[in-house]
Amino acid sequence: MTTRPHARAWPGHVRIFLGGQAVSLLGDGLALLVVPLLALELSSSPVVSGISAATVTIGYLCVGVPAGVVVDRFGPWRVLIAMDALRAGLFAALYVLAVTDLLTVPLLLGLGLLAGASHVFFETAVTVTVTELCADRDLLRANSVLEVSSQLALVLGPVTVGALAATVGLDTALLVDAVTFLVSLASLLAVWSHRSAAPPVVSPLRISDIWREFRDGLRYLLSIRILVMLTVLQMVVNFGLAVEKMLFFYAKDTLGLATSLVSVVVAAGGVGGLVGALTAPWLGYRLGHLRVFAGGVVFAGIATATMSLAHTWAVLAAANAIYLWALVTASLVNRTQRQLMVRGDMLGRVTSTVKLLFLAVDPIGVFVAGSLTLALDGDPRFVFLGAGTLVTGAAIVAWYAGLRGYRRAAMSNLR
Repeated sequence: MTTRPHARAWPGHVRIFLGGQAVSLLGDGLALLVVPLLALELSSSPVVSGISAATVTIGYLCVGVPAGVVVDRFGPWRVLIAMDALRAGLFAALYVLAVTDLLTVPLLLGLGLLAGASHVFFETAVTVTVTELCADRDLLRANSVLEVSSQLALVLGPVTVGALAATVGLDTALLVDAVTFLVSLASLLAVWSHRSAAPPVVSPLRISDIWREFRDGLRYLLSIRILVMLTVLQMVVNFGLAVEKMLFFYAKDTLGLATSLVSVVVAAGGVGGLVGALTAPWLGYRLGHLRVFAGGVVFAGIATATMSLAHTWAVLAAANAIYLWALVTASLVNRTQRQLMVRGDMLGRVTSTVKLLFLAVDPIGVFVAGSLTLALDGDPRFVFLGAGTLVTGAAIVAWYAGLRGYRRAAMSNLR
């Protein structure tokens, strides 16, 4: 069990950093909707729509390998500042192209994919930066603040885009997006200028260096048994819980819910995720990170299996709320545990490698879930039941295979 520290006020530089990240995450929330909406205005192609909505995922698959290497080699602060400046420039360029009627589908997708790739570098660097700014005992609380901001951005971002589209035009959302990244950039520069440590001197990075240093990070990951177990369990979870992509189909087609009720089901999940972000520090300090992680996965699996029994919108909404509460809680404590376990000079590479592995199994899980649903004459109930059972069973097996025997003392020897 992790001892719960007394609640302390954040130092000024940490407050500035977290506040800037909240604004940056709002920018991510804006981009989540404005880019796909612009794609629909320019083209009715489902391929274009799908690509525009998956820029971050595509970005991880394209630059996930070098992202961690770059962060570890050049330092997270340099990467954060460069990526915020790049994203601000990209969305400003999109705004200018849109208002001058020069925006085309290739330009939108090209600049959108660049923005998605820059998000990959930025997110990896944030994971490392938090460990530099916060003491070990404050890491989970800091991650919780960032996750709360992320969950709120997923709600406020699309709402803001809708309000702007209805009043001053969708193009203005691009300009607002650029401004959010400029605000984040200003906060980073303010904190960075007050750091006492000088930025590291680095040598040029060659292609051969990227693969060599990536392999070093992978070998480091594989050398820590507990980290391997956590990663494998998370991969099984991502594979099984990819069935959540079938939630819209299940609610609309199988249960025959009206669009308004489908929205309620989805919104309930958002509320559950926000509650998970808020309660994760309390649970982690009280019960211990690994116990909360394993328990959260079990609850997420049970909630997924429960969805197969739903016959009304209320049951499905409640199950989705519990599912996302458990999943966000488990993800938060797992991320914090990884930050505590991994050496600072390896954290960027380990973070990007783990994320790549998680994302790699997700489309496989979606394909399997969709194929099984088709084989069951379009009824995904047993798919939800099977996925929930798989995830719950994997968590129980991992717990008794070694997670329950892990001690914080072992972790401290790794740092």
